[in-house]
Amino acid sequence: MKNFKFSRLSVTLNSIAVIFLVVTGFLLEKGDQAKEPEQLNTAGFNFASQTEKLKTAKCGFDEYLDLMKQEDPGFNDRINAFEEYVKDFSKKHDFSGRQVITIPVVVHVVWNQPIQNISYEQIKSQIDVLNEDFRRLNADTVNTPAPFVPFAADAEIEFKLAVRDPNGNPTLGITRTQTSVTSFPTGPQIKYSSTGGKDAWPSASYLNIWTAPAINNNILGFATFPGGNPATDGVVIGYNYFGRVGVLSSPYNLGRTASHEVGHWLSLYHIWGDNYCGSDLVADTPTQETENYGCPSFPYRPNSCNQSNPNGDMFMNYMDYTNDICMNIFTQGQKVRMVATLNGIRASLQNSQGLTPVQGQPIALFESDNNVIQHSNSINFIDDSRGIPTSWNWTFPGGSPSSSTQQNPTVNYSTPGRYDVELIVSNSFGSDTIFVDDYVTVKGVQMQSIALTSPSNLTSIPVSMNDQNTLHTFDWSDAGFDPFISYAFKIRKGGTPASSNISYQSDSNGKSSKFTIRNRELDSLAALFGTVGDSVMCLWSVMAYNGLDSLSSNTFIVILKRTSVGITISSHEVPSEFSLWNNYPNPFNPVTKIRFDIPEQSFTKLTVYDINGREIALLVNSELVPGSYEFDFQAPHLSSGIYFYRLEAGNFSQTKRMILMK
Repeated sequence: MKNFKFSRLSVTLNSIAVIFLVVTGFLLEKGDQAKEPEQLNTAGFNFASQTEKLKTAKCGFDEYLDLMKQEDPGFNDRINAFEEYVKDFSKKHDFSGRQVITIPVVVHVVWNQPIQNISYEQIKSQIDVLNEDFRRLNADTVNTPAPFVPFAADAEIEFKLAVRDPNGNPTLGITRTQTSVTSFPTGPQIKYSSTGGKDAWPSASYLNIWTAPAINNNILGFATFPGGNPATDGVVIGYNYFGRVGVLSSPYNLGRTASHEVGHWLSLYHIWGDNYCGSDLVADTPTQETENYGCPSFPYRPNSCNQSNPNGDMFMNYMDYTNDICMNIFTQGQKVRMVATLNGIRASLQNSQGLTPVQGQPIALFESDNNVIQHSNSINFIDDSRGIPTSWNWTFPGGSPSSSTQQNPTVNYSTPGRYDVELIVSNSFGSDTIFVDDYVTVKGVQMQSIALTSPSNLTSIPVSMNDQNTLHTFDWSDAGFDPFISYAFKIRKGGTPASSNISYQSDSNGKSSKFTIRNRELDSLAALFGTVGDSVMCLWSVMAYNGLDSLSSNTFIVILKRTSVGITISSHEVPSEFSLWNNYPNPFNPVTKIRFDIPEQSFTKLTVYDINGREIALLVNSELVPGSYEFDFQAPHLSSGIYFYRLEAGNFSQTKRMILMK
């Protein structure tokens, strides 16, 4: 076998004897042939080579084989009897259209770090996966290769979290235990409170599943085969391979580790029989050389094991080792074994009281037919509380109605967004509350892509601080015509990250697919971004919102070219020093001339302030070559009073006073 980091562990103590004893003298061989020895025989079995193989596969069987024999000498005899029962059961029963068997489940969350204390949602997602896979309701049945489809089975087995615990009290079917153990071995330790785990609930009435903080040697999970010690019966799975939402590790993040391990718990072997070209005691699974990993392409290994089989390995079977995304099938033959198990060695589960509601201290819980909808649609909420409540008080922010006392209300959501849900249940034993933050997601209208239209890419726009009248319009195509859609115009200096965008609401309070801005404001942006010479390259784009989601447009370049209206160079002769002259006339109304000298090329700012120090106008804000300059400052819009003008160039700065008298 190929050595790899992650492998699905087969079965624990109980199955080890079955695999090592059955595969050498199995009762049902592949195809139509059958061997029926009176008892299993281990003669000629090479334990040394098998042990080395298992070490390579990291399945951990070898360390438990001897222990199982020592602790349970009668195990082999029970497996012999069970296999005879399976053969007899399969001959006497029709396996189509049987009554669905529902198994009560308790999940024991054993955690060391808080991240390992997985959520109810993650646990529930795993139960959903089991029900889909065992009922062949999984969406990826379409990926089953056509030649294997006739063998695919609805096992007619379902799983539900228990509602009654062994003491007759209401329960969510979940226990939580913090442990000092960081990683458990492939064995019974996690199944005992005394060794850092959690004691099992009676295995005659419940399927016990433990989630572990980790399993030694990077094992994903392991399970017991029917017929072992009831105190250790069940399935163990690493917390990060359990379910399909929550804290998960790819490529085992779709819940198929549990489908695989529960298959073992229901008497299924690995599809390759844990031996080279071995047998899994199922007639309709093709014989294959060994396990498969990753996600092979069909057909894979055609005619393996010297058999005429152009379809190759059934690598998509849940009992192989492929990635979760590649698994999608149990076969009819595997169904026979599982149903026989539930009518034989595990028949007591059908008489369990674990799924019979009992009145007691209520535990609030709910689900819904959906929790992600388009706006103006409704959600049906379903009370799933334990303890048989007699009253319900729901709160639905953003919904209509916003509250309800019905057990199973229907609520309409008209506005996109994310909304909380709260449920308070009560009966004569007391009350309980559940609050789920952002449980409902109401999506906005579907938006179509946005295309910028004008100004076109690489357009240059002259801008000036003194131009308050010219308007510039930026246009783009509509993302849609729903009233919930709004837009934001975004602009930033070229070469800077999107996080530096300056954002403006589009016209008509964000509802228009255009944005209008004054020339003077564009000049202020150019001054803010900083020019090279007199220009700055900017990137503009648009973001559309539908109340919940956002959609970004493409990006255009616009060049803002600053022009200092009113500035003239009076002499190209290079001055000996920086100078700021008194304005003339002074007092003035409404125009005055400000002169200054620049002896070396410098970035120059000429700013006007009022008497309170507020900036009134930025007259010059650009790189100037050496020379003498004049600026005609026009102030028809200003009130009479004292103003200051300040020149900054290189390390030079000077401020002077002027008086506007109207």
